[in-house]
Amino acid sequence: MSRCVRHRLARRLEWVVVAAIALALVVGMDVSGMLRQPNRLVQDAIVAAQGRDVRDSDVVIVAIDEKSMAALGRWPWRRKLHAQLIDRITQDGPRAIGLDLLLTEEDIQHPDDDAALASALERSGKVVLPMMMHNHGGSPMTMAPTVSLAAAANRLGFDHLSVDNDGIARNVYLREGPRGAQQDHFSLAMLRIGEPDRSVADVPGNPDDEKLIPTPPSSEWLDWRRSHKMVLPFAGPSGHFPRISYVDALKGEVPAGTFRGKYVLVGTTAAGLGSQYATPVASQEQLMPGIEITANVLDSLLRRYEVTPTPTWLNAGLNALVVLLALIGMTLVGPLAALLLTGALALWLWLATFVGGAMLHQQFAPLAGMLGLGIAYALWGWGRLSAASRYLIEASTHLRASANLGQAPSGGKRSSGDFLDRRIKALEKTTWQLRDLHRFVSDSLDNLPDATLVCDRSGKLLLANAAATRYFNVPGGDWSGDASVVDLMRYVRSNDDHHQLVVTPESLAQAPASRATAARDIPGRDLLVKQAPSFSADGQHAGWIVSIVDVTEMRELQRQRDDAMHFLSHDIRAPHTSILTLLALDRHDPTAMTPQQFHDRIERHARKALALSDGFIQLARARSQRYRFEPCCLADMLRECIDDAWETRQRNKIEVTLAPGPQEALSHVDRELVGRALDNLLGNALKYAPEGSTVTCAVEPHADGWALRVEDEGPGIAEDQQAAVFEPFLKGASMTRTDGAGLGLAFVKTVAVRHGGKVLLESTAGRGATFQLVLPRDIVADAC
Repeated sequence: MSRCVRHRLARRLEWVVVAAIALALVVGMDVSGMLRQPNRLVQDAIVAAQGRDVRDSDVVIVAIDEKSMAALGRWPWRRKLHAQLIDRITQDGPRAIGLDLLLTEEDIQHPDDDAALASALERSGKVVLPMMMHNHGGSPMTMAPTVSLAAAANRLGFDHLSVDNDGIARNVYLREGPRGAQQDHFSLAMLRIGEPDRSVADVPGNPDDEKLIPTPPSSEWLDWRRSHKMVLPFAGPSGHFPRISYVDALKGEVPAGTFRGKYVLVGTTAAGLGSQYATPVASQEQLMPGIEITANVLDSLLRRYEVTPTPTWLNAGLNALVVLLALIGMTLVGPLAALLLTGALALWLWLATFVGGAMLHQQFAPLAGMLGLGIAYALWGWGRLSAASRYLIEASTHLRASANLGQAPSGGKRSSGDFLDRRIKALEKTTWQLRDLHRFVSDSLDNLPDATLVCDRSGKLLLANAAATRYFNVPGGDWSGDASVVDLMRYVRSNDDHHQLVVTPESLAQAPASRATAARDIPGRDLLVKQAPSFSADGQHAGWIVSIVDVTEMRELQRQRDDAMHFLSHDIRAPHTSILTLLALDRHDPTAMTPQQFHDRIERHARKALALSDGFIQLARARSQRYRFEPCCLADMLRECIDDAWETRQRNKIEVTLAPGPQEALSHVDRELVGRALDNLLGNALKYAPEGSTVTCAVEPHADGWALRVEDEGPGIAEDQQAAVFEPFLKGASMTRTDGAGLGLAFVKTVAVRHGGKVLLESTAGRGATFQLVLPRDIVADAC
C-alpha cells in the first residue's frame, strides 16, 4: 500500500473518530442536563425579547400599592375594607375575583370584620381565596383561610410558584396537593368560575403526577403531588398588566364597567408587602409581584397561549444534526470556508431557537449544539494540526541527519493532496530555521522577569536566567557545575500550616504535571513557586522548569485593598445608616424623642464616623508614608501622653501612674506617629479599665531597645483572642462592647514594625492586659 493511500485511509478514519466523539458529546450534554442552567439563560433572553399586548386582556389587577398605603395607613388593614372592596367590584359584574391575601387566622381584635368579609364573599359568589404550601418540620402542610372564610368563598386555589435553583421563577404547577386531594392553582380556580365548562383535559401541561422530593430526601414529602407543569408565558416586565389602585377601587373612583366581565386579581404590589420574584423578564432590581405572575398565568390560560419545552430526544437530535452537517462540510472545504460554515450554522441555530420560541412557542435548548460546533471545529483543527505535526517531526529528523544545515532541501515535484497537504509540503523549505531555536529559547529564558531554573529529573541545575542569579545572589552568575535545585530551594517553604519544603527529591520524582505552590522564604517574601515538566524529543520526561514569582507587593496590596473594602462596606456605613434612620424617624414621628436626644444621637454617630475615618487614614499613612526620624526621649513622650489624657482619666475616675524608670530613653523615631501609638495604647487602657482602677505606665530597658509599657486592670483578653486584636477590623471578644473598627492596635503594630520594633501583649481573661511597645535604641532614618 502506497504512502498516499495510507494517508487517505488515515484521514478518513480520523474523520470518523472525530465525528463519533463530537456527536457523542453533543448527545451526552443534552441528555444529561449538564447545560440546563446556561440553556435557561438563553431561554430567559428569548422570553424577555418577546411579549404580548395585554391592553385588551380580561385580567385586571387591583393593587395594594404605595398610594393605597399612604391613604389607608399601615398594613394589615381591617378586613371590613376588603369586604367593602368585594362589594364594590361585585356590583360591576366581574367574571371572577381573586382575593390573593392569606387569611389563615381570625381577626381577634375585630371579630365582626371576619363576619363582614364572609358575608361579602357569599354575596359575590365569585371569589377565590388562596392556599399556601408550608414546610413544617420537614413535611408539607396546607395553609388555608379560616373556616368561615373558606366556606364563604366560591373556590380555593394554591398560590404557589416553582422557583428554580438559581432563584428565578420560570414554571408553575396548575394542580398540586397531598395525594388524592390535589387542588387547582389560584389562577386555574378563577378560570373555572369564569368558564365552568372548561374540563380537566383542557388544562395545559403534563397530567402525570410528580413527587415533590426535597434535598436531602425526606419520606414525609413523598405524598405531596404536583401535575400540569406549565412554563410561565410572561407577557412583559413588571407593571405590564393594567393596575388599579386599591384605594381608588374602594372609593368607587374608577369608571363604571371597569370590572365588567373581567377577572379581577386583588393583591400586593407595594415594596415590602407580599412575595416578589425574580423572573426572566425582571431583574434583581425589578422583581415581579406574585399577583402579577398570577395575572400572566391567568391571561395565558384565557388565550390558550402555551409554551412547550422541546422533548429531550428531539432537542438532542436537532443539535446533533447541526454538528453532523458541520463535520460533513469540513471534509469538503478549506480552513477559511470551514470556519465560515461553523459560524453560519451557529447563527442558524440561534435564529431557529428564537423563531421557534416566538412563532411555534417551543423552548429549544441550543447550547449543546453550539458547544458541539465548537468541539467539532476544534477536533477538526486538531486533526489538521496533528497531520502538520507529524510532517514537521519527519522534517526535523531529516534535518538532524542532513550534513548541510544551512540550506533547505531542494524542492521536487509539486505536492498533491488537499489545501493543507500542499501547505505542509511548503514548510519543508523553512526547516533550516530550526538551527536558531536554541538561541531563541536561551535568550527568552534569560530575559524572563521571574527567577527560572531548569534541572533534570534528579534536580541537577542545567540552566538559570539572570533573574535567578539576582535572587540567589550568585556573584557574577558563576553557577557551580554540581549545583542542585533542591539545595538552592532549601529555604523556601510552603505558605500553609505544614510549612514543608516546596522542592524536594520526592517532588521531583513525582509524575510530570504542572503545579503551583504559595510559599515564603527566609526574608519573609511571599512567593509563587511554579513547577512545569520538560520533555525530550521522543516525549520522555526529561526534567523540570522551576519559576519563582515574588508576589509580596501584590499580596500586601491585596490585603490593604481587602481592609479598605471591609471598612467602606461595613464599618463606615454603620454610623451613617444610623443617622439616616434617626432622620427618617424624626420625619415620621417628630415626638418620638426630644430635640436634645435627637441632636445628641446624631452627634454621637457623626463623631463615631469621623473617628473611624481618622483611624483608617492614620493606619494608611502609617503603612505607606515615609517616616521622618528624629532623636526623641521616649520617657518625655510617655509623660506628655499621660498629661493629654487628664480629662479622660477624670471622667472615668481612673488613676494613671508612671512607674519609676530612666529619665531619658533616647531613640530615633517619627515623633508624631509614635505619640499617636502611645495615645492609642493608653486610650485603650482607659476605655476598658473599670471605674476606680489604676493604669500603670512605664519606660523600661528591653533586650531589643526600649519598652513602653501600659498595664490596666480591665477584663483582659483570652489567649485565643490575642492575635486578633492587632489585625484591622478585628477585635477580641472582650473588646466588642465598645465602638470602633479595630484600627487602633493595628496602627500601633504598623508603627512598631516600621520602626524595626514590635508590640508585646500579656493578658489573661479577667485579669487585665499589659501592652509593651518595643522600639530600638537607635534607628537610621534611611532605613524606612
